[in-house]
Amino acid sequence: MVLDAFPFGAVEVGRTPTLCSLAAEGGHAKEGGQAVLSASTYPNHASLVTGRPPSEHRIFTGRSWSEGRFVEARETGPATGTLFDDCHEAGLRAIAATGDQNLIGVCGAQVAEAHWPPGGELPQGTPRGRLGYGADRAVVEAFDALEPERADFTFVQLDEVDTARHLEGPWNAEVEAQCRATDAALGELLERFGSIWSETVVMVVSDHDHEAVERGAVDLAAHARDRELDLVIDHDGTAALVAGAVDSSLLLEFPGVVGTQVLAEEMTLVWGAPGQQFGIDWKLAAQHGSPRTARQLAVVGGGHPAARQLGDRIRKAPPACTSWAGWVRDLLALA
Repeated sequence: MVLDAFPFGAVEVGRTPTLCSLAAEGGHAKEGGQAVLSASTYPNHASLVTGRPPSEHRIFTGRSWSEGRFVEARETGPATGTLFDDCHEAGLRAIAATGDQNLIGVCGAQVAEAHWPPGGELPQGTPRGRLGYGADRAVVEAFDALEPERADFTFVQLDEVDTARHLEGPWNAEVEAQCRATDAALGELLERFGSIWSETVVMVVSDHDHEAVERGAVDLAAHARDRELDLVIDHDGTAALVAGAVDSSLLLEFPGVVGTQVLAEEMTLVWGAPGQQFGIDWKLAAQHGSPRTARQLAVVGGGHPAARQLGDRIRKAPPACTSWAGWVRDLLALA
């Protein structure tokens, strides 16, 4: 269960009863889990369903890298096998329901026996959040048609906390209200597993955190063109991916850049100081992408004995985003 951008420190009795109940059965990583970079939605969802870093699944930002150019991640999916592929090959029933319709393609969830929204397109009349993605309510209402009680593996994403934080800021009364509502929606989803709770392990994660941003944005792609550098740059909120052969010392001379990290051959992530955006000023209050937003919610619960074992594990050491798929594979005895 992915609660998009849910603050890792927002789990409290009285605010998030569903998450607290799960944590009591299993465990809660109070300091958060570790996202992959870029600390944004699509790279981390790809890592959640593959167990691989962006250098392998090739989704580095809101796009992926293929044949020398950026292409939409929802069109390519991960370059490595997913949990949906594994379940299909093993004859297990996997289902997926996502508020962000693009995640069906990003995660390769078309392979699942059942998924929503169909084909990654929200049906006409679907309730939407303020940024156009499926509302949490829409996911809950569509869930029963996927027959979750018959699933061996269930993947769900609820999107509205991410929308609230983008529009309102990292934390305030409006965001807290949305966290409460999303926790309640999670509780409704979990009610479907009541009759098989003793056989169920629930892993609840987020994909990234948020940070406040200032007005204005630095266009690194335009800067590279002005310097006649053979680089392709994909802006990603408070970070940007630079594709091409370039020394990190040169990138640190780019306007607004204060940090770099090589993600793969000729793939370098750069980021700025707190509040710095790259590319386009979308007039948002908060953004993600930089290492400062690389903390994830991590809670495990359920009635299966493995819930307590996994809970102990994440309490002792912050879980990596790439770890969850391996734990699912172990539980389902997937190759």
